[in-house]
Amino acid sequence: MALKKIDIGNEIGRGWELFKANMGLLIVAGLICVLVGAVTCGLLVGPLMAGMYMVLRRLIKGDPVQPQAGDVFKGFDVFVQALLVIVLAFVIGMLLGMIPVIGQIAGFIVGAVSTWAIMFVAYEKCTAIDAFKKIFTLTQSGEFIMPLVFVVVVNLISGLGVLACGIGVFFTAPLSFCMNACCYETLFGGEPEVIDPIRIEPPSL
Repeated sequence: MALKKIDIGNEIGRGWELFKANMGLLIVAGLICVLVGAVTCGLLVGPLMAGMYMVLRRLIKGDPVQPQAGDVFKGFDVFVQALLVIVLAFVIGMLLGMIPVIGQIAGFIVGAVSTWAIMFVAYEKCTAIDAFKKIFTLTQSGEFIMPLVFVVVVNLISGLGVLACGIGVFFTAPLSFCMNACCYETLFGGEPEVIDPIRIEPPSL
């Protein structure tokens, strides 16, 4: 079945609306991901990313059981595969980075591929290898070029948060997750069941 066409501006807008409606929850969840990922030297980044996407799917689908920031640890259900995605992406990115100019450009592509792979692991319970195979197959067909470009654009938006003394990343990082999750739903998850995102207050600390 052919993939739907995506509109980059539309997906960015949908992601912003999702983030805006659940800002408190998502900033706290993103803070957990960033801090735990940093403390563990990146070891838990993959599973926490998967957990973040799981939280976002519940928001998009209007889960009557309101997710909490701590639900990002649900990504540990796919711990091994999510970790493997990040390890493979790191190794490939490091090798390609040795190639002048081309290596830097390839780094953006590796980042986009690993992002999609994490979503396939989180949402479809793919193995890391099967997730990469799926991306390769879709790209060969020519249908996946725009989704990869979309994630490159979103990753650049996320990177803008570093410019604000690093503090802005706590806003741009969860926002980028929202945009990516909305794009996944457009391509693979059907239309969102909730038109107006549920507003959820941040958990008390």
